[in-house]
Amino acid sequence: MRKFFVLFFVLSLFGAASAADLTLDLPKALELGQATKTTITPLVDGQAVKVDWYVAPYVTNPNRPEDQKINIYIPENVQKNSPVLFVINNGGWFMDDYFRTVDDQTGIAIKDGVNYPTDFDTKANTSKGREQFSAMALKRGFIIASYGARGRNNGATDGKFLGHSPATAVDTKAAIRYLKANKDFLGLDPEKIIANGTSGGGAMTSLIAASGNSPDFFEYLYEIGAAGISKNKDGKFISAPEIGDDIFAAMAYCPITDLGHADAAYEFTYNSTRKELYKNSALEYEVEGASQEEIMKKSEALKENYIAYVNGLKLKRKDGSLLTADNLEEEIIALMKAEIEESIKEIGVERMRADIERSQWHGNNWLVLNDDGTYKYDFEAHKYFAAMNTKLKIVPAFSNSGLYEPQQQNEDNLFGTRDESYSPFEFVSWNEDKVKNTVGKDDTGLDWDEYMKTDAGKFLAQQIKMTCPFDYLTDDPNVKTAPFWYVRWGMKDRDSSFALETVFYHELLNNKNIKDLNFEFAWLFPHSGNYDAKEAFEWLDSKLK
Repeated sequence: MRKFFVLFFVLSLFGAASAADLTLDLPKALELGQATKTTITPLVDGQAVKVDWYVAPYVTNPNRPEDQKINIYIPENVQKNSPVLFVINNGGWFMDDYFRTVDDQTGIAIKDGVNYPTDFDTKANTSKGREQFSAMALKRGFIIASYGARGRNNGATDGKFLGHSPATAVDTKAAIRYLKANKDFLGLDPEKIIANGTSGGGAMTSLIAASGNSPDFFEYLYEIGAAGISKNKDGKFISAPEIGDDIFAAMAYCPITDLGHADAAYEFTYNSTRKELYKNSALEYEVEGASQEEIMKKSEALKENYIAYVNGLKLKRKDGSLLTADNLEEEIIALMKAEIEESIKEIGVERMRADIERSQWHGNNWLVLNDDGTYKYDFEAHKYFAAMNTKLKIVPAFSNSGLYEPQQQNEDNLFGTRDESYSPFEFVSWNEDKVKNTVGKDDTGLDWDEYMKTDAGKFLAQQIKMTCPFDYLTDDPNVKTAPFWYVRWGMKDRDSSFALETVFYHELLNNKNIKDLNFEFAWLFPHSGNYDAKEAFEWLDSKLK
């Protein structure tokens, strides 16, 4: 342990203090050098707010030092033991590039993207726009933090693919540990860190909130020199009790999660929709070799796989009965109806009709709204509506790198050893992989079930687990789950599936450590986030009391 004097942090927050007040015993892993400091004056509700902005590496042994850095924004109205809004700007499980091109006067990112609350110059009382979260946090005197991280699109570094799972999660946890290690200098409450993210960021938010302090990540955290992680004389990786990576609350929008079952969940939801689209000649794939027959064969296999998976979860519904594949659709519809009824009360049927009409494709009468507030809802027609507004993904939706030319969107390069550029991560993509490399049945000679019994298969299974909050929402005493959850998925979002999100809802519902769950299918939003900032912060305020 060494004593560090970090005057620039504390003086900026609380004014002058004695040397004794400015010392703290920090683990050796926190010998990160001096942070840089810039003072910026963004506008919040038209008023300039002085904000001290610090930048520092958050680990001692980064393998992408250009990205493994953290931003910490401290407003002049900061309170002692302030909460932290921890912004997770991760899209599609890609890396969070650390862009340093920021206007030093305004704090607004010149590149519109990733690691900054990109636009503080907003009115905090409106309800749309990602930037509103930053404005609302500043008004409340919150500290805001964001960070860069490795990700699946990094490519090879010295011939090794270091961005595969669990790299992004490990970096995220390391950034949280850095904040907690510096809690006295920053004046923050280490028990009040609130993560917020959309899409891949929503998935990362959910994973971090579910897997707080999980030993699964310790070895990887040790490798990059994260705060609070050490190795004892027996070679076991351990975490200092006073420095963890658990958080207070998750505010997750459209989380792309449970990748190991995401393809199957997608087809459980959209198999019947695909059939209807083909019937109406409304579904065409511009992919060589992807015939209707082949697509539907894959879809059927994945759908059946999800049925078996859901039936094996043994999750309970609100009434105490088991959630099964037979009643999952009933649960989806119940959540949809709850949102429709809430929207009728809050915005009215005329506004809702107009919202439907403004959609690119608005036919099919999936929701008939009557003037007296009654309605008729058709889930099958709703799925058709979603698919006609945004084209359905190919089958499989998330793992298909070795199946089609040209390449489709997928998450395959999130997985694999450090010597492999990607790995299929479910049975259809593995068994039908056509690329000559080192993965898939074509190269290993093993089908999916056989491969998953090997050491290499077990490694892949662990990689998949370390992307999925579901696998950490258990009663494991070594894991500290966030007690507060705010989760939204848009009613017009087809990027993942209504089935998966409803199972996620039940996973959270079944976790006894969660004190409050605020989950909704949000009225007619596409794949997007932070659209209900006022409502979200009202919820958060009630939990911080």
